[in-house]
Amino acid sequence: MPRIRTVKPEFWEDELLGVMPRDARLLFIATFNMADDEGILRWTPAYIKAQAFMYDDDLTLKDVDQLMQCLADTGLVFPFIGGVARQQMALVVNFRKHQRINRPQKSKLPPPSLGNYKAREMYARRDGWTCQLCCGEIPRRIVVNDDHNLAIDHIRPVAAGGTDHPSNVRAAHQVCERARRHSPDGEEFIPPAGLAGIEDSLNESLNRSLNGSVNEYYAESNSEPVMDADSEISSLNHSLTEGKGKEGNREGKGTPPTPRQSSGSPTVTQTGERAIEDRMTDAFLERYLPGNAYNKRQVRKVIADTLANGTDSGELWRALERLGSLSKPVSAGTLQFAFSEIRQAQNASNVIALSSGQPLSGTDAKVAGWAAIAAQLAEQGDSA
Repeated sequence: MPRIRTVKPEFWEDELLGVMPRDARLLFIATFNMADDEGILRWTPAYIKAQAFMYDDDLTLKDVDQLMQCLADTGLVFPFIGGVARQQMALVVNFRKHQRINRPQKSKLPPPSLGNYKAREMYARRDGWTCQLCCGEIPRRIVVNDDHNLAIDHIRPVAAGGTDHPSNVRAAHQVCERARRHSPDGEEFIPPAGLAGIEDSLNESLNRSLNGSVNEYYAESNSEPVMDADSEISSLNHSLTEGKGKEGNREGKGTPPTPRQSSGSPTVTQTGERAIEDRMTDAFLERYLPGNAYNKRQVRKVIADTLANGTDSGELWRALERLGSLSKPVSAGTLQFAFSEIRQAQNASNVIALSSGQPLSGTDAKVAGWAAIAAQLAEQGDSA
C-alpha cells in the first residue's frame, strides 16, 4: 500500500540526481511512496510501471527497466532476491536519511540476505565505511587475517528477537561485532583487545601528520603545536579504544572501560594514515572533552560534512577552537556562529569609520557614510 512521504528541498540540488534522466528522478521519488517503513519495495518492471507510470503509455516495460537499472547503477537503490519465494525486491539505501518515520511498522517483506557480501558492502557504504561501535575506519578491501574487516552488527541481537532488516543492522569491524555479541548482556560494547594493535601502527603516521592544517596554524601563531614529534601520544591514541557502550562513556563521562583480553581475538595491526576528519576529531576531543559532554560520533560527522562542503581545514580548526573555548556544542549552526565571529574579526581592519559629529539617521546617515568613503578614496588617488 502506498504511504505518505516527504521530499526534502536538498533533493533538487543533489548533483548525482541532477545528471540522471528526468523520469529516473521521478521514479526515485516514487520509491519513497512504494517502500515500506524499512525502505523495501517490490522491484519488477510491471509492478513499477503500474504504480508510478500507469498513465504514461509512451513508456514500455523495457523503458521502465532501464530507469530501474539507472537507480541501481548509481547506488540509490539496491536490488536483491529475497524470501523463500525468491521475489525481486529492492532497498532504498538511504531511506531513513530521506524519511523520518514516527511510528514505524514491521516490514512484511524480506530483507537482503547478510550472507551476500554485496549486501554487507551496501550497508558499509550507507554507514560511510565507519564502524558504528568504535567509530574507526573499515577497510574497503578485505585484508587477510585482519579483524578490522567488515562485519554486520545487529542493534537488537537476533537472540533477543532482532531481525536482519535495514533499521536493525549497521557496519562494524569484525573484532568489534564479536566483542559486542559475546558481551554478558549482548548489548554493551566493551572495546576488544584487538583494537589495541592500531595504536602502535598509527604512531608514526600521527607523529608525522596528526593534522597538517592544525599544526601549521599553531606554528604560524607561535603557539604550542598539537603534538610534539618526540613526545608521548598515548593519550591521543587512547581515543581509538574509548568505549561506545553505556551512555556515560559515550558522552565522555566516567572512566573508559578496559579492553577485554580474548585468546580468540589476537592483536592485529592496521597500516595507512587516518582521514583528516578522524585526526581533527581526536585533537578537538583531546583538548576540550574534559568537563564537556561532546559526542565523538556527532563531532566527527559535523567535521566531515563541513570539510565535504569545501571549507578550509585551518579555518574549520579555528572555528572548533572557538566553540571549545566557549563550551558550545559542535553543530552546523554553531560552526556558522564561529565562522561569522572569526571573519568579522579579520575584516575589522577594513571597516571605514564614519564621522563622529552630530548623530545622523535614515537617509542622512547613508549619504554621510558614502561621502566619507568617497573622500577617503579621493585622498588615496591624490597620494598615488
